[in-house]
Amino acid sequence: MALNDPPVAVYRVGVTGHRHLRAPQTVAARCRETLQGILHDHPDAVACSALAIGADSLFAEAALALGMPLVAVIPFATYADDFTTPDERAQYERLLSSSTEVVRLPHARRSNAAYLAIGRWMVERCNLLVVIWDEQPSAGFGGTADVVALARRKGRPFIHIPAERSADASG
Repeated sequence: MALNDPPVAVYRVGVTGHRHLRAPQTVAARCRETLQGILHDHPDAVACSALAIGADSLFAEAALALGMPLVAVIPFATYADDFTTPDERAQYERLLSSSTEVVRLPHARRSNAAYLAIGRWMVERCNLLVVIWDEQPSAGFGGTADVVALARRKGRPFIHIPAERSADASG
């Protein structure tokens, strides 16, 4: 499937958002509520996430708790190295092993281009995007604001969950 192919017949719900969140419990609850509403209208919906710390993992946890199949989209070959603490790594491994499908993008290592590619994958391949965002510009290219801008340019629907970044956040 090429990057510009339209979404497939399965109703896919993707996520993009910040890693460092000021109120992760609130975001987790909003993810659950949002996904419950989507499942009401699309009972066979599939969740798509990069499983990153913060928004992506909260979304993935909510999807699994609701019994939604989870597609893990891995942006680069050394992605597991992004999870530096034992708890982060354990959560990543658990979410990855709970996924019904794993999609690996072709980037070799961490880069803004790799992160933009994951956002592009979500916009191009998902019927709906859940955006967990503070409405601020990205620190570099490839951040949440860039993914939202791409979704807007392409006319792709998204649901915005407002979220403040924590003080130690860089993007």
